[in-house]
Amino acid sequence: MSRKLDIIKAATELFAQKGFYATSTHQVAKLAGVSEGIIFYYFKTKEEILLEIFDESFDNFLEETQIKMDGAASGMEALRAWVQLHFESIQIRAREVLLLVRDFPATLTDDDSPHRERVLGRVTRMHQMLTEMIKTGQKDGSVGPCDPDQTALILRSLLIGAVRVVMLEKRQPFHFSDTLWAFCQHALSPNSSQA
Repeated sequence: MSRKLDIIKAATELFAQKGFYATSTHQVAKLAGVSEGIIFYYFKTKEEILLEIFDESFDNFLEETQIKMDGAASGMEALRAWVQLHFESIQIRAREVLLLVRDFPATLTDDDSPHRERVLGRVTRMHQMLTEMIKTGQKDGSVGPCDPDQTALILRSLLIGAVRVVMLEKRQPFHFSDTLWAFCQHALSPNSSQA
C-alpha cells in the first residue's frame, strides 16, 4: 500500500473513533507509520484528508448507484435500489459514513470555499441521477406525477437525515430501511393521492 493510502486509512480510522476535530495530524502520522511531514507532502491541510475520504466514498456511491440504475427494470425499482444502497453503505463503510455525517464541515460549500465546486459537483451528480430515476419511473408508469427536481431534493434530504439517525442514534438500519422505503413507495406511487 502507498504512503498516501496508509495516511487515508489511518485518518479514516482515527477520525471515526475520535472525531475529525479531536484528531491531530501527529496521531494520523503515528498510526500510518509516517512522519508528519509526509502527510503535508500529500495533503496541504487535515481538511484535505477529509475531502479525499469524501471524494472516494462519494465516487464509490455514485458508481454503485449508476450500476443499480442500469440494472433496474423500472424507475421505482432504481429508487428502491438507491435507498437500499444507502443502508448497505452504512454496513460496508461504517467508519467513512459516520465520519461524513458527524464531522463533514458545512463550510466546505460556502461561497468563498476553495472546495465548493469539488463537493457540490458530486452532490449535483447524485441529484441528477435521482431526478433521472424519477423521470424514468414517470415514463414507465411506476412513479406518479410529481416535480422530479423537487422530489429528488426531498428524497436526498430524507435519506441524509435517515442515515444520520441510524449512525448517530444507533438504530437498526435494515428495519429502518424497509419502513423508509414503504413510506417513499407510497408517496411516489402512481396510485397515491397527491394534492
